[in-house]
Amino acid sequence: MWRSVRNYFSHALPGASRRWDPLLAVYYLTYACDFRCPYCSDGAQNPYYELRAKVLPPDRVLELLRRLRRACDNVVITGGEPLKYPQLDQVLRGLPSLGFDGVVFTTNGHDLAPHLEAVAGAVRYLVFSLDTLDHERADACFGVGQGALARILTNIDRAETWVGSGALREIIISAVATPDNLDDLRGLYAWCKRRGFRFALCPQLQGVHPNAALRDNQAYHELFDYLLAEKRSGGPVNGSPKYLEYMRDLRKFACRPFTTVAVAPEGGVFYPCLELGQEAGNLLEEPDLARIRALGEARFGPQPRCDNRCQSACALGFSLILNDPLSMVPEVWHNARNALKLG
Repeated sequence: MWRSVRNYFSHALPGASRRWDPLLAVYYLTYACDFRCPYCSDGAQNPYYELRAKVLPPDRVLELLRRLRRACDNVVITGGEPLKYPQLDQVLRGLPSLGFDGVVFTTNGHDLAPHLEAVAGAVRYLVFSLDTLDHERADACFGVGQGALARILTNIDRAETWVGSGALREIIISAVATPDNLDDLRGLYAWCKRRGFRFALCPQLQGVHPNAALRDNQAYHELFDYLLAEKRSGGPVNGSPKYLEYMRDLRKFACRPFTTVAVAPEGGVFYPCLELGQEAGNLLEEPDLARIRALGEARFGPQPRCDNRCQSACALGFSLILNDPLSMVPEVWHNARNALKLG
């Protein structure tokens, strides 16, 4: 916790530090994934499942995470699909000894069942990617055959029985709003509300920019207005009201990329952010993030001034925490209260 406080003020105080003091680390354990979700891509619109990178053995993964732990309190393990990492349980069993305050694990959930015990022992927030409860539409989107959504929903049911056991405290459903699934998302939120799952919604990005068909889209705006009303009445919607307004309006914001450090499967650190896809150094070769930042600036130049882009949870969320902190007070209070309940 103390690192988060220290790192926050290193960004918030005048004359911001030239160090790299992240509030969150994001590690891409593997790019491998069997699913073919049409919106899945990096900042250059390359689908993650087409990216090629070697995976590290478990001991090197844990050493990499140990180095990230020295820099920040919270980590996201993601992909690709992290369940495709061949020695996942070994990594998960080693995670608690590193002492992260918060471990987030994102997954499509399709192959979760045999890993649930290891997940529950290491992960605080289990995030399922899910955009519809319509079986035909979902199965067509996933691209792995009939019955995929049914299997995922069964695994969500199984995961729910582990909440409160070990480290696991919350299930979050993360959805992507596209021009084609807007009619499905209210029903998905209602299902989350009934189940007590937090619902997180972001717009589809095509590369770094929101899908143009979402701008001035009445159904998209009405959906976020509905979620705003739910949020203000205490519904389990992720993000502050100001955050949801920015997502609704696809509004430009001042990015603070060094609040996050994103790391590729082999340890490469993206500078200044994942979306630009520029690796400044490898954390297993250079453990000092400040040095990696300096190397990135020497090679790629200072943080660029970007256009209206990257309406994602991390980029927008950390921007508001730093640039409009008062707007985040209700969300901080809400999360702190939930943390006390989840204990």
